[in-house]
Amino acid sequence: MNIDHRRFNRVDLLEIAGRVDAATAVQLKQRIDALFDEGRYRIVLDCSKLEYISSPGLRVLIEARKRAREWKITDLEGGDIRIAGLPPRIKEVFDLTGFTSLFELYNDTIEAVGSF
Repeated sequence: MNIDHRRFNRVDLLEIAGRVDAATAVQLKQRIDALFDEGRYRIVLDCSKLEYISSPGLRVLIEARKRAREWKITDLEGGDIRIAGLPPRIKEVFDLTGFTSLFELYNDTIEAVGSF
């Protein structure tokens, strides 16, 4: 798995490429936690190059979403994890696990970053 990071004024974009499995989920969690430690709670995950995600990877996403949403500036403005560019195979996994209804999904990163 490879994670590229781009920082914008109000949002951080993490591009995840490859496989997120039991061995690499820890790396993804550490990367997201490092952003939280910096006070960065608005994160877009670009999954367009994601090939596979296992249940430990899904667990990292749901825990990150919960933690991000605990951070609030106002009732209307706070933290969140948003997902862009899900490949069809990964979208099927999201549909089967109910993650489609938990996350805001976008076709591309421009839409997702702009949604904040």
